[in-house]
Amino acid sequence: MHRFALVAVAILFSAVLPTTAAAAAPATTDRVTARVDGHTYVLLGPSVFGVTVQQDPLAYSAVKLSDGTVRGHWSYHYYEAGVETTFSGPISCLTVHGDRAWVGGPITQSSDPTQIGSGGWWQIADNGTGPHPVIPDRTTFVGIGTLEQTQAYCDTAPEPRFIFDVQQGGVQVSAG
Repeated sequence: MHRFALVAVAILFSAVLPTTAAAAAPATTDRVTARVDGHTYVLLGPSVFGVTVQQDPLAYSAVKLSDGTVRGHWSYHYYEAGVETTFSGPISCLTVHGDRAWVGGPITQSSDPTQIGSGGWWQIADNGTGPHPVIPDRTTFVGIGTLEQTQAYCDTAPEPRFIFDVQQGGVQVSAG
């Protein structure tokens, strides 16, 4: 009788296991159409904006799938006149043209609670890799506004108002 119970449990387990595994597998078969990764540091003296500002760092990683879905996360440490403000959240929009990308998403965590629920966006240019590239990677600082402005930034892919050389770290942009 004991042997029969073990066989019954084994048969039941083998029947349930494939169903459970299939349910846990991702349902999407969409391919990646764009990818960005970056970890950038920029320090600007007061001659640019009248006060010392620092991006230390802006870090992000995201993919865009063929169905238009964007998956990723970003975090930003911004210093102005020595005062740090942090922002982070998921990445909800991504546009890639060649070596440039426009990225954005909602702010879901911040050291400034008034910014939670806003959107953040930025642009990057991937100018190659290596310890001494001829042209360094470039990045904007993060713009902050509404979620609608964030999506519009990705949709319209505007020229940057200000874009700066990455002084430490780098970016990678790829389509497909």
